[in-house]
Amino acid sequence: MTKGIRPLLKIIALASCLSIFMACASHLKEAKFFYAQGEEFASAYQTPKAVASFKRSLLEAEREAKKHPSAQAYMLKGLAELNLEMWEAAKKSFLRAHSYGFEKGEEWASQLTLFGLATTLLEMGLEEPAARVFKSLLDKSRFDPVTGLAAQRYVKLGLDRALRSESPEREKILSDLLKTTDKLIGRDFGCGYCHYLQSQVLSHLSEFGRSFESAVMAKEIGLPTEQIGRDNDNQIVFCYRKLKETLDASLWSEFESLYQAWIKRWGWEDPEKPAWTKR
Repeated sequence: MTKGIRPLLKIIALASCLSIFMACASHLKEAKFFYAQGEEFASAYQTPKAVASFKRSLLEAEREAKKHPSAQAYMLKGLAELNLEMWEAAKKSFLRAHSYGFEKGEEWASQLTLFGLATTLLEMGLEEPAARVFKSLLDKSRFDPVTGLAAQRYVKLGLDRALRSESPEREKILSDLLKTTDKLIGRDFGCGYCHYLQSQVLSHLSEFGRSFESAVMAKEIGLPTEQIGRDNDNQIVFCYRKLKETLDASLWSEFESLYQAWIKRWGWEDPEKPAWTKR
């Protein structure tokens, strides 16, 4: 089962999206119910139960698509197939969803379908077309869950590409990614995940001081999942180690004093061991 679209507001996105349609046929209602259930199981790392729920959602969506074909039915079918790693089938379902068209007020569904299509393209090895779709959603979507999901994928693709590239291409890619995260934060400064993404980019640029600040901001604002929160904590520790290596004695003393104040606030007993490491 794919892990790529599970984190980052996905549960919130689908819970809010799928509850909109109240006047639906029975199979469509059942497909939505089992899909939402699968999301809950997936977020709790109960993979076998999640897979079973997504399979049931797929079955109900297929029945609905046969009886009452619609953009909604094929979108749900594609989302279930995506979580079951049925890439080719998911791609066809998302394309069918767009061929039927979405009603006015269903822009979120159109954008979510585009995100699903881009994800299938990526899983099938078409990285560049997928990146273009993610970037388009970043630029045009006003539906925050979709924006967050697209940001996650687009920044990760960019960081992977940067790691494969040589200077000065690497620096250009990272500079563009930094501008992207700046734009996201400008749109919503209270998005902790956007600060988390920016911290990752700054770290790859070896700007460990700014990376630390962005990671702290992300932690203080809040992050969408425990897994991302832990990854952000690890980023804070990584920046701490790098600054310890690179700062001169006076600057290090100043930073260490600041760092100790932060870890006391967070309940860390050790500068390199977040509180959750003892659980």
